Amino acid sequence: MSGGVDSSVSAYLLQRQGFIVEGVYMRNWDIADEEGECTSDQDWQDVRMVCDQLKIPCRQVDFTKEYWVHVFVKMIEDYESGITPNPDITCNRKIKFGWFLDRCLNSIPERDKSSTWVATGHYVQNEITDSGRIKLLRGADSNKDQSYFLSTVPEEKFRNVIFPVGHLLKKEVREIALKADLIVACKKESMGICFVGKKKTFSKFLEQYIVSKPGDVKTLDGVVIVKDFGNLGQHNGQFAYTIGQRARINDKYKWFVHRRDSKENTLIAVPGSDHPAFFSKGLIAKDWIWSWNEPPEGIREGVELLGQVRYRQYPGMLFRFEIFLNINNSCRPDDSYIVEFQEPQWAIAPGQYVVVWKGDWCLGAGVIHDTID
Repeated sequence: MSGGVDSSVSAYLLQRQGFIVEGVYMRNWDIADEEGECTSDQDWQDVRMVCDQLKIPCRQVDFTKEYWVHVFVKMIEDYESGITPNPDITCNRKIKFGWFLDRCLNSIPERDKSSTWVATGHYVQNEITDSGRIKLLRGADSNKDQSYFLSTVPEEKFRNVIFPVGHLLKKEVREIALKADLIVACKKESMGICFVGKKKTFSKFLEQYIVSKPGDVKTLDGVVIVKDFGNLGQHNGQFAYTIGQRARINDKYKWFVHRRDSKENTLIAVPGSDHPAFFSKGLIAKDWIWSWNEPPEGIREGVELLGQVRYRQYPGMLFRFEIFLNINNSCRPDDSYIVEFQEPQWAIAPGQYVVVWKGDWCLGAGVIHDTID
């Protein structure tokens, strides 16, 4: 339980269905911001109050060390190297559905494991096939579907996991919370990264861990952009920008970041967010993880799948593309995959994930290494 409405309603629904329920709160971060505020304290308090309402026990488990080592440090290293990581996907694979899930299930006597599940408030669904394989499916609410974030979690991790709100719309979950008079029924969703705090921008937060080095902002031709009155256009740290972001140069043109060069400590910018340089015909992905550990039967070279290169991708969140799989690794020894789009895609950021589906079935994901223009 996170202290939010989704996990609280999940606990409520399971209790109504006759399950014996225990609330477990996972702490991943324990450093207060400069104002002395630590939002996780309020979340833990909300978990306890909801559990008191439902008359179920609750406990807190601490994974701050694991999160720091396996998620946070890697994120900082990625930003320093000039790419834009996705720590939420890493956290789900290594922490929530890794150490956290294992600790919960390992605390159960062996005789009870077949009738014990870990439930979360994610907007996803899972399905067991006739052959006993497990499919991760999109949530019923297309606007809240979170299969993108669970795309690298191995199939076997879902065997003892259920998603009580995955078949519901967000408004239905909110209505259930209101009817049940849960204290978090009107609690706002947490949209930011958990460790940043309410009073900081993400770039200001990163400055605590990465040394800011001012550098030039250049055009595609390598010319330093000059602001009005002859002042050089500079950034305060290339790590604070991502692809497609406004370059914040006080100029008569609106400049947007096309790419970052960490070696030269420069930003390459183009005039206008719809500049042709932003659109790519394809990408190269590495470190691919299949939910079933290998491409499912029927997924071969040139197959047409659905995909996303970012969460809540606009328009319609989906695009269709051809993915050329190197199943035998005969062509690309680095185990990378070439993805070709049916239509050019905008502002693809190296370090983010490309996730693929067959219909609603989430097959897996890979880290975006480079674009194909």
